[in-house]
Amino acid sequence: MRRYAVAAFLAVAGGCAVAVAFSPTPKCAVPILRSKLSRAIAPGVLPAHGGLSTALPSLPTALSTAASSISRAILPPSTSSLSKVIRLFVLILASAMTISSTLRNRILYPGIVSDASRSEPLPPGPRGCPFIGKPFFVGSKSFGSGDFYRRISAKLGNPRIWKYYFMGQPFAVLSGKELKYVLNKEFDEVTSSGVDLMGGGLMPMKSLLFERDRARHSFLRRLVGKSMTSSKVSEAVPTLQVAAEVQVSKMLKGGPDKKVAMAKICNDYTLDVAWRQILGLDLPEDEIPKFEHAVEQWATGIMTIRILFRVAVKSSPGYRAMKFVEEKIKNKISQLERDGPDSSTLSGMLFATDDEDVSRKLTREETIDNALILIFAGSETSASTLTNSLLFLGLHPDAWDKLVDEQLKMKERHGDMLTKQNLDDECPYLEAVIKESMRMRAISGGIPRKAIKTLVVDGKQIPEGWLIDPSPLLTHELDPKTSEEAGAHVDAVTGFNPERWLKEETKPSEDYMPFGAGPRFCLGYNLALAEMKVFLAVLARKISYSLDKKENIEWKGGMSVIAKPADGVLVRVTAAGEET
Repeated sequence: MRRYAVAAFLAVAGGCAVAVAFSPTPKCAVPILRSKLSRAIAPGVLPAHGGLSTALPSLPTALSTAASSISRAILPPSTSSLSKVIRLFVLILASAMTISSTLRNRILYPGIVSDASRSEPLPPGPRGCPFIGKPFFVGSKSFGSGDFYRRISAKLGNPRIWKYYFMGQPFAVLSGKELKYVLNKEFDEVTSSGVDLMGGGLMPMKSLLFERDRARHSFLRRLVGKSMTSSKVSEAVPTLQVAAEVQVSKMLKGGPDKKVAMAKICNDYTLDVAWRQILGLDLPEDEIPKFEHAVEQWATGIMTIRILFRVAVKSSPGYRAMKFVEEKIKNKISQLERDGPDSSTLSGMLFATDDEDVSRKLTREETIDNALILIFAGSETSASTLTNSLLFLGLHPDAWDKLVDEQLKMKERHGDMLTKQNLDDECPYLEAVIKESMRMRAISGGIPRKAIKTLVVDGKQIPEGWLIDPSPLLTHELDPKTSEEAGAHVDAVTGFNPERWLKEETKPSEDYMPFGAGPRFCLGYNLALAEMKVFLAVLARKISYSLDKKENIEWKGGMSVIAKPADGVLVRVTAAGEET
């Protein structure tokens, strides 16, 4: 009722304003005002037009005064005709929006419209500020990136599907089995929105990450995948071990009193893997920092406001950094074409042929773009997971001791050299540590999918054109097999429990999806797991460490693919067997 009362007031105010605004004097507005009122009041209540001069005094003085005051307040006589027209338009629109929630939503939140051909309701969820929506990228110090999803989901009762709105676009957030169901509809009912969101920016569009055509995506996946088979990754393990041992030397260089930021160490390690293994470069010492800085500048630039809104992209620092990395790849391809294949991932892509047609190969541009995406996607996620693993292990010394014991026993059996087979077959606790770290801090989102047609998921409709925001983070947190009160199972202190992975009855459910699901399941998962296993195995064999801060753990509140500790995990490091 309140809404209709407001609308009535606005309508009367509009009528009064019209009457007074476009008349030379207030008296000239009387016939217009009388006409408006006569339509609103039963016929015969007001006298005929000829008796207006005698009827006017009978009108309540307050009504006449109020009408004049309202109209002059809304449309001052000194304003121009154009200004009056604009003001009246806004007033009429406000009246209509007050009465009609559908009109109000269409104007203030364009895009949130249900499919009229379906009876199912839209998912629940907040709209946020008109036109702008909800800032999904906001994290928190208590959890880190992705806390937006946790807070909204909890307020809604943790449904498996809900919505939010951002900058003119509605998003449907999915988790659990419902998310897997939709991801398996790729190419039929949903498609990647990456081209729409990031085309013209700093992301390589010829990579399989953004390919929308089913046949073309399958082709790219087959050929890129040939460079990361289990046997290819096995060949890469010695290179990964060298890269890990380089970082150990850096950690020990400053002595036991120097604080080491493990986030920096992990980031340097994954970038080292990028140039050593993925690209197969032989960088001199003075070139390594330049390469690492360029990759970081490019990756950081991808999500800046300037790039997202396509403002002078080619003059941006991120674009120049991307071109620097791209030039390194081009030079390496020229070398491979001249000298033949080597053990790098880039070489595996360049010389791969399609089993369905051996004459088909990746183009030079496709090879470059897929190499770039491997660097971007692999470096960030692996570095963040390793950083979090070292935080969790530092907070749980008993878990670190078990990891060390497992590695020392394997070293007794096989010596110093690591192999993929030994790491996979003889290190269940090492694998459990990595899986538990990915469970506790999963990817907060991903490349949104776009609904090609209206979907119905869990009794709710996702209209055609909506974006679908996949949430492995919520999938893991809401898993009924691991869920605990107040989020204790994802708390850095109370939640870390690698042992849960060693028993079938305590393992997370099959909803666990750190590498995604469906046709776009992470193609580099083999390399990523080997990269993380080698790093933690080398550290467990060669160092001891203690956290600088063990209480009141804070996380970075900004946007990142995976949540990161705010202090970068500061530690003191000594060689294995020495006191820290």
